[in-house]
Amino acid sequence: MTSPLTYLRYGFILLPAAADIFLQQLDDYGAYMVYILLFLAISVLSRFLPSPAYLKAAALLEISLSLWLCHQYGFMMVFLSISTLCVYLPLFERPGRLWAAFGHLLLLNMAIIDYDALLLTTANLLFLFMGVTFNHIHEMKQKEADHIQLYDELKRLHFQQDEAGRQLLQFAHQVESAAQAEERNRISRQLHDDIGHRLIRVKMMMEAALLTVPHDSARGMDMLRQIRDQLGESMEQMRTAVKQMNPARRITDDYSLDRLLEETGRQTGIETELILQGIPYPLYPSQQVVLYKNAREAITNAIRHGEAKRVQIILHYGEQDVRMEVSNDGAVQEPAGDEASPNRQGIGMSGMLERTQVVGGTLEVRRIVPFTVITRLPVYRKREIM
Repeated sequence: MTSPLTYLRYGFILLPAAADIFLQQLDDYGAYMVYILLFLAISVLSRFLPSPAYLKAAALLEISLSLWLCHQYGFMMVFLSISTLCVYLPLFERPGRLWAAFGHLLLLNMAIIDYDALLLTTANLLFLFMGVTFNHIHEMKQKEADHIQLYDELKRLHFQQDEAGRQLLQFAHQVESAAQAEERNRISRQLHDDIGHRLIRVKMMMEAALLTVPHDSARGMDMLRQIRDQLGESMEQMRTAVKQMNPARRITDDYSLDRLLEETGRQTGIETELILQGIPYPLYPSQQVVLYKNAREAITNAIRHGEAKRVQIILHYGEQDVRMEVSNDGAVQEPAGDEASPNRQGIGMSGMLERTQVVGGTLEVRRIVPFTVITRLPVYRKREIM
């Protein structure tokens, strides 16, 4: 697309050249037209030159021809020389642009030294005015190009941000799916290890009761009541497992801390408490999974190793992070003497640390009464736009 500066350049060539034909009597119009067309041809061909070095050479050729025309045909040819400013000004930075224009003006004054004072002054003022004008137009075009480049860069970054958001959402879904798969595996192991073994034991007790009832009815009835209790516990565990395997449940339900404490209190009989601090806000599924599993592991350690009777979870929603403190009133849980031994506590603590570090969080253990495991996870909340 042809820029307005190009039209202005050609106007500075054609209009003065045409006006000069009517303003003065020329001895040879044919030779004059040849020179004008030659200058015009150089200016047109310079638009298609491949490198700045060729453009500078073409500008130097134009300046030389225009100065000779100024000397031969008078004041109107000064406009042709001024039109060359459009060629070489964009090729230099600001200091070099100033020196190039100064050298051009000096050569122009040498070419028109024979003009009277009025024409000489007018030519210099016209050169300076048009030089400043062309330079201002060039800088405006450069700023426009910079703005377009900046807009393209911002658009590219916007697309990258959208892509990163989509990848983050996909990662969150993958984490949720992995968590659900892990939970299903845990439930299947629970069904096999707990309920399966309990049913085998019930079968064996039933066979023993069948042999005992005919000879000792009191002892046989006692065994039957034990079988009834075993079956009741198995049914309760089966209901819990079926609820956990319900695919319609959301991840916020599957990894709810209050539900974890409720089930822990019902199954173990210990006292549990959940305290919320700050204004709750939504968390990423990966963060919910980490908080839930760390809380579950800390409660398991408190019951098995600390013989705790009371467990408390404090969940604090802060501006920069969410902090979960799981404390218990049991014995202080010291690390095993042999760190290489695959004890349950060591594996559990290392698992909590690895899960926390994956999402950029930190894990702290306070080995004083009450024994406390603190999980801190960074949060990234969108600021509200006023």
